Amino acid sequence: MLSIGDFARLAGVSVRMLRHYDRLGILVPARVDEWTGYRSYSADQLPRANRLVALKDLGFPLEQVGSLLDDGMPPERVRALLEARRDELRAQVAADTRRLAGVEARLRLIERGSPMTEYTETPLPELSLVGTTATVAEMDEIEAEIGPMFDRVNAAIAQAGAAYTGPGVATYDAQGERMLVTVGEQIGDAAVPAGLARVRVPSAARAVTGRLEAPDLAGIQAAWQDLVAEVERRGLRASGPGREVYHATPHDGPDAAGWVIDLQQPVA
Repeated sequence: MLSIGDFARLAGVSVRMLRHYDRLGILVPARVDEWTGYRSYSADQLPRANRLVALKDLGFPLEQVGSLLDDGMPPERVRALLEARRDELRAQVAADTRRLAGVEARLRLIERGSPMTEYTETPLPELSLVGTTATVAEMDEIEAEIGPMFDRVNAAIAQAGAAYTGPGVATYDAQGERMLVTVGEQIGDAAVPAGLARVRVPSAARAVTGRLEAPDLAGIQAAWQDLVAEVERRGLRASGPGREVYHATPHDGPDAAGWVIDLQQPVA
């Protein structure tokens, strides 16, 4: 038999909660000394304790937990409920992580100067990509879209066994209140992999460009803001889809350290 303290430690609950569970009748001691009132538990009661704690953590009220346990809820059902809750929490953590990154990016935008290198005015060549497009209505969703889109594109290229002939590219084309986002890779004249489309990015006679070198992408919005401000300082206006050309990313291999991205805005 186990003392109430030992059982509490093994079950991962407090002695106070064990007494509360006893009063509710959902986890009663195996034995109570009639003279001292000391509660003792059996190791056989630990699986019930585990299911009780799991159901409580899932948000079930204790009254309902008792009914579920008494109805003989099998461990497999508890496991399925926990897995579903785990997936919900992971999604919540991912969403909170994205929001935190956005807040930190805003703070950096306020607190520091331009993350860009010097600006250059240059023509842009036509590009032939294989890739995919998406129309985004909420502008704060763009960064969340880009990564998975590139993952799909590169998976299709790997499946086709095609070789890269240049860096990856993303373009942003404002269409009213929406944004047409295109991501693609350069594989020359090789056949278009299944699930992708051939995308031609038109040339531009004139563009203002700058390079972002950073360990992460938290400053990319600030970089675009600085680039557009530079366009206006030069008495120019944006004319055509903006481009991001990814010369280096943290996904390029074990020695990859960060991001090197050319931001390119066609102008008139």
